[in-house]
Amino acid sequence: MIEAYVFEVTRRLPERTRGDIALELRSTIEDMLPEDYTELEVMEVLSKLGDPARLAASYRDTPMHLIGPKVYDAYIWTMKMIIPWAILITILVHVVQAIVLFTGDESVFAVIIKSFGIILGKVIHVLIQTFFWVTIVFVFIERIGLAKSDLPITKYGTKWTPKDLKYVHIIPRKKAISKGEVIFGFVWTAIWAIIYFNADHLIGIYLSIEGSGLQMVMPIFNQSTLLSYWPLVLPVVAMELGLWVYKWKERQWTMKLMTLNAVIKTFSLLAIIVIATNPTLINDDLIPYLANLLEISLSSVNNIEKWAVWSVVITIIVTTAIEIYDSYRKAKI
Repeated sequence: MIEAYVFEVTRRLPERTRGDIALELRSTIEDMLPEDYTELEVMEVLSKLGDPARLAASYRDTPMHLIGPKVYDAYIWTMKMIIPWAILITILVHVVQAIVLFTGDESVFAVIIKSFGIILGKVIHVLIQTFFWVTIVFVFIERIGLAKSDLPITKYGTKWTPKDLKYVHIIPRKKAISKGEVIFGFVWTAIWAIIYFNADHLIGIYLSIEGSGLQMVMPIFNQSTLLSYWPLVLPVVAMELGLWVYKWKERQWTMKLMTLNAVIKTFSLLAIIVIATNPTLINDDLIPYLANLLEISLSSVNNIEKWAVWSVVITIIVTTAIEIYDSYRKAKI
């Protein structure tokens, strides 16, 4: 309970001061306790020290004026929970819309630049709206008196007591899973899934056409072959998305999460190998087109194509193995 209390205080402070304040706080608590203390005496001492959020506020160099101390900790926690998901959904919706509606009539760079500008504007708009409405809600809670006690409320909307330390999970930094990593992974999984099912007008040979920029002149993959594997691909996508949600919930690498991650990554890897080894995966018109464009023989292009496919597969195998090992190493910490 002492370690959990120290963690609850110091996690709200700047990193450069956490170590010194943690030592000072432990020393203070030990001085307040008798030599052979009981759990009840520990709870009494921690009750005297009070809510970790208020104690942490007393160590801060900067005051909290926008939102009062009574609801500040719950306010920040709510912001940290809502903003990443708001940004994720905003980006995901526009990216999926841009990919599905892309016809190839516009140049790729034009579409990317246009999409980037639209996404940036929408994200800024969502951030402003989120900040405004969450702030209004918490100002209402504090000023109108929905928070009945004068003491700070926790993220659960209740007054803090030492019993709340039962729900504190001390997560070492080296095994923690950041929210940014989860959001990026979730978005990336959704994007590659959309690209997979629309590969015929997204992945191909692009050439610069005068006055129109880069235009796709030849798709690389046989779309009918890709679509024939949908019973294999959709479960992979669902498992990957579920895995990212589970990582968000756990917030750290555990042996259970590591095992689940290894199983899903292995299954995904097998699916990639099965699809990559299909002889009809590559567009039939691509080989003659490249041979004519590069002015080399068909056999040379075939060798290049096989080398490229297996290079990608081997790279994915190596990176997957490294990721599984890294997750195992973090889970053992």
